Amino acid sequence: MEIKSIICYLRRSRQDIEREKRTGEDTLSTQKRIMIDALNRLETPYEMAEEIGSGDKIDTRPIFQEVLKNLRDGKYNAIAVKEIPRIGRGTYSDMGQIYDLIMEKRIFIITPHKVYDPSNPSDLRQIRFELFLAREEFEMIKERLIGAKYNLAAEGKWVVGAAPYGYDLNSRTSRLQPKEEEAEIVRLMFTLYIYGLETDTGTKKDVSFRAIATYLTNLGIPTPRKAKNWRYMTVKRMLQNPVYCGTLKYRTRKRIGNKYYDRPENEWIVVQNAHEPIIDKETWDLSQNKINNISKKLPNTKLDFSPCELAGLAVCSKCGRSMVRQSNVQHYTKKDGEESIYRKEFLWCHTNSCTYVKYRDVENSIIEHLQTLGDFDLEKLKELFNDTYKHQKEAAPSSNTDTITLVKKREKDLKRRLDFICEKYESGVYDDQMFVRRKEELEKELETLENIAQKQSPNKNSYEEDIKTLKANIQTFLAAYKETEDKTLRNKLLRELVLQVIVNKTGRSQFNLHVYPRFF
Repeated sequence: MEIKSIICYLRRSRQDIEREKRTGEDTLSTQKRIMIDALNRLETPYEMAEEIGSGDKIDTRPIFQEVLKNLRDGKYNAIAVKEIPRIGRGTYSDMGQIYDLIMEKRIFIITPHKVYDPSNPSDLRQIRFELFLAREEFEMIKERLIGAKYNLAAEGKWVVGAAPYGYDLNSRTSRLQPKEEEAEIVRLMFTLYIYGLETDTGTKKDVSFRAIATYLTNLGIPTPRKAKNWRYMTVKRMLQNPVYCGTLKYRTRKRIGNKYYDRPENEWIVVQNAHEPIIDKETWDLSQNKINNISKKLPNTKLDFSPCELAGLAVCSKCGRSMVRQSNVQHYTKKDGEESIYRKEFLWCHTNSCTYVKYRDVENSIIEHLQTLGDFDLEKLKELFNDTYKHQKEAAPSSNTDTITLVKKREKDLKRRLDFICEKYESGVYDDQMFVRRKEELEKELETLENIAQKQSPNKNSYEEDIKTLKANIQTFLAAYKETEDKTLRNKLLRELVLQVIVNKTGRSQFNLHVYPRFF
């Protein structure tokens, strides 16, 4: 037999993992010892490849992927395994990929008891049978496991991994039981959401998911993942989780490929009073009514997704993340019964409990800063922005090579076509009217290409010329900004003049800005 080099592939099977849990045995070491004894008898060079984890698909086994690549490249012409199913019990497409490789490259399969040669029809039949049997065995095991989970879930037992925040999993009964310290936090979250947060004046203030997240963070309460900062989506998911009122839901979603999809409700497993609830039914209903009422209002609201004035410009000085506009309208009832409407508008940092300032105050400060810059003389501006200008000039690309190449190619084509219509005109094929029309079309496109080429050419202006342009642009910008109320146009004007604004909050309703003008 022509076995020249061997790769020995070792991996834990699901049965090995279960046996290790029961006995504490290191099955991978045992498997390695058996294979070394078998390979030493062949007196052929070999290497070891150990897969620590276990998976049914090739995509989930990076070591095996490398083994297949080396076999395909001819580095080895034999693979040694404890038994053929160790190669894999993946999908039928995976099995087909392995089988085709064995056939195409004549890859020998070495086990402690037999060497399989794919050129031998009897051995090849056995390989096909072992691969097929391995997959069918895996499907049967998976079906039994899934069926067992369905049965346990129908009894109200927890079968989906770690217990949710606020609960411990009783290993004896497989049911959830409240973890009182965390359960109190869950009750607090529902209470805050339903009844609001008490203010200094003794009144109740309605709070959002984000406000609850900030409140818990400020209290120093760790998140379910033991992080410091709570996120509003964590709060929202917890407030929508029926597990806290004692209801267990299972089999509500299905996985197809790498995506999850909702199942029809008639396929769900829903068990009421599956475990001791943390909140009562009344509290649960109140919270869900509030969430659903808010959700119902959203589709009927005309949402405006156009950029606001400072979109893409403001950056938090503390964490370096972009800041976004947040606005809401709050309704207050005065003592005399009259309703008061208060509109809030802030510039928020994405990081919880980091930075927020009044949006319009920042906008006005930027305009005032630009107004001040416009009043400076050229020497003052040159001194002020010398370092900024050098940094931007180094970062700016000298030219757009690809665009210029395409423009030149198109210009050459148009000039060739212009010569062609001139020849046709001179030979009498084109009349005067057709010749003039075609000539004007080509010349107009050539003019457009020339303008594009000029814009893409390297910036050869001096620092002083660019400072003069900046000063002139500021005056033009201020006039245009005041004339329009269109927030999208204002944002466009700002982005053409300003590269970035660093916002540094220094106190309550106090901040300072670092405004960097755009030169390139």
